[in-house]
Amino acid sequence: MNLTIKYLTIILTIILLQSCGSSANTTKIAETKALIESMEFEIEHDWLNPMSGGRINLIGNTNFIRFKKDSVNLFLPFFGERFSGGGYNNEGGIIYNGPLQDFEISSGKNNSQIIKFSTDQDTENLDFSINIFPEGDVNTRVNSSQRSFISYQGRLSELEEEE
Repeated sequence: MNLTIKYLTIILTIILLQSCGSSANTTKIAETKALIESMEFEIEHDWLNPMSGGRINLIGNTNFIRFKKDSVNLFLPFFGERFSGGGYNNEGGIIYNGPLQDFEISSGKNNSQIIKFSTDQDTENLDFSINIFPEGDVNTRVNSSQRSFISYQGRLSELEEEE
């Protein structure tokens, strides 16, 4: 009898802990989704993953994607190959500031949100796919008409007010 009570207590404790964890997860999912739907957030990346070569740590290096209603402002450093067209720009990265083109938000696996949009940088066409997970982790993939594929890993945050 005493052994049965111990097993029952352990099972009830596990169920209680699981239910507490899922409510916190549900809250985080709702917060992340609301931030994305507000269209006023930014992403800063900690890692860059070029198509060839190893990961590059971006901590301390300027990089951002800032969404503000119907526009985006972004600067992402680029390490990779350029295939054709013009030379590298003076800033050495992927730069765009303007309206969103071909913009869409969809739901992904495990409660993630997927943002897709396109931009043009001079004669180059860029396609972005940003996977945002409920905890705020972000995986950004960039396909270019003139450069090798590149991806970034970072975090989602609220857009800071400019002074």
